[in-house]
Amino acid sequence: MFFVADIRKHIKILIVIMLFIGVMIFFKYYNLVLIEVEGDRAIINVNFLIPMEQIGIEKDIEVKSFFPNSKVKCNLKWESENRLRIFLQELSELKGQKVIFEIKDAKSKIPFFTKTFSKSIQFQTEPKLLEIENEQNVPTEGPIILKFNSPMDYKSIHKYIQSDIEFDIKPYKFDNGKRIDYSIWNLYPKEKMKNDSNYLLIIKSGLKAQCGNILKEDIQKQIHTASKPEIIKTFPKHEAKWVALYPKITIEMDEELSDAIAVINGVKQNIKIKDNKLEFFPHDILQPEQEYTINIQGISKYGEKTNPYILKFTTMPLKEDELWVEVSLKEKHEVLIHKGNKIIKKMPASGGVPEEPTVLGTFFIQDRGLSFFSERFKEGATYWVRIIDQYLFHSVPRDVNWNIIESELKKIGKPASHGCVRLLEEDAKWFYENIPEGTMVIIHD
Repeated sequence: MFFVADIRKHIKILIVIMLFIGVMIFFKYYNLVLIEVEGDRAIINVNFLIPMEQIGIEKDIEVKSFFPNSKVKCNLKWESENRLRIFLQELSELKGQKVIFEIKDAKSKIPFFTKTFSKSIQFQTEPKLLEIENEQNVPTEGPIILKFNSPMDYKSIHKYIQSDIEFDIKPYKFDNGKRIDYSIWNLYPKEKMKNDSNYLLIIKSGLKAQCGNILKEDIQKQIHTASKPEIIKTFPKHEAKWVALYPKITIEMDEELSDAIAVINGVKQNIKIKDNKLEFFPHDILQPEQEYTINIQGISKYGEKTNPYILKFTTMPLKEDELWVEVSLKEKHEVLIHKGNKIIKKMPASGGVPEEPTVLGTFFIQDRGLSFFSERFKEGATYWVRIIDQYLFHSVPRDVNWNIIESELKKIGKPASHGCVRLLEEDAKWFYENIPEGTMVIIHD
């Protein structure tokens, strides 16, 4: 009997605990909520069952949108300790979206009691076509990008878009394809369109937005495809002779570029693009008296490709006893003195730091001097030899008292200078005395 009574006692305690937990859950999650939506505005009237802490509730509120760059304004007004009015308004160009409004663990005036709830809000708008991206320069292989002011119904949109070309229509994906923006649609032509040509695009009335409203009138648009870009100028010119062994190669198009490919004798090059030009240096110093072939293809900012272009040139000869200088700015900076195709001397060096890089290319030695001092940097050096403009070969820097700066001496072999090529004192002296004016200098990274 005592055992049965004990069980009944524990059951009663368990029921009380469960009832208490149920009451806690009820008070935490249940609220009287009324939502009013008018266009891009919404009012949420929340009647809490218990009095709430009014200060600081803003940090417990979140408005979640499914679209990037979407902005929703949120204002609060307490009408009593239990009644809160929330005013929402879409601020971005995208309208008629569905958002999730959440209050999470907001404090009440009863100790240990918090309030949580979540509601979806469907804003309303009249669907409109905002733009066709690059309407007058559509890529011939697509996509044709349609931007609406509201998420559109993905089930039926293909029925309401017509054209004199056949296409597949797909919504825009972002966040590595994990999310979809149904306000942006890509039309992919099943066959490549012609360059510099007109095509008709019709968006029929009746097209439905996800908010439930429909397009009221037909939209007719004449799109124009982008022109085909062309290569109009190259350096060196096609079939040029006596081209430098480390030339700065420049390709100029008739319109702005987004990308390009350049391959020298089967080796892809690292290129830089600026407006309508692409520039690059060869990966390595070229061989003398050799013919080289560059395969080039440019891509315009509208995605159109040039016809494949072949540029051929022949490099300059190099005598067996000709003296020339190589400056390597790879991981280990060094100066190599060549005689024909043989290296006769190597010297550790320091080129410019990334913020003030050493100029790259092919140059010829100019004037020289025994020493200089820069008031700007409060440094000087000995045995300077000019490469071009302010770029020099010279010794490790000296301070105002003309002492070698030990901290700079320790940097030899690494980037360290303001753009000049630094050498050890004895190497700078040898260079000054043995490399004549007019000697070819190739600086590469």
